[in-house]
Amino acid sequence: MRLNRLILLSGVSIVFRVAGLSQQGASGVSGPDVIAARQASLDMSAITFRSMSAAMSAGREAKSQAYTAASLAKWAKALPRMFPAGTGVGETSATTQALPAIWRDRAGFERVAAFYADATAKLAALGAANDTPGFTKQIDEVNQACASCHALYKAGDQGPPRK
Repeated sequence: MRLNRLILLSGVSIVFRVAGLSQQGASGVSGPDVIAARQASLDMSAITFRSMSAAMSAGREAKSQAYTAASLAKWAKALPRMFPAGTGVGETSATTQALPAIWRDRAGFERVAAFYADATAKLAALGAANDTPGFTKQIDEVNQACASCHALYKAGDQGPPRK
């Protein structure tokens, strides 16, 4: 029990450090580290999404993707905090496709991020309920949520940054 508590507290500590609202609040985590963490997380998000889409195209039941969908929904809730001030283009040595509009129009960014979080939460609920037709349809809603954010707040194509 004590070991589980230590592991949980360690995990929570890491999440708060990486997802801090400001670089000052994220002691020990530099701007380039935050950018690297969010890019890796977004890449894993894209891989997760494509994996679920492929599973549903292959005729799998929604319940087979419930855990994956729930994981994506957890990420969606954390997403806005992965864009603290000072991590935009030219503010660190790291390359980023995050447009300045994220910080200029924070309320708009938070709105589209909430749309994504809501869409993924619904996807997770449909997976847990094993609603295969609903889950399959909701995958399109999640994709639209991604595209609506990327259209306004990401430079370049959807998907991982090109080197």
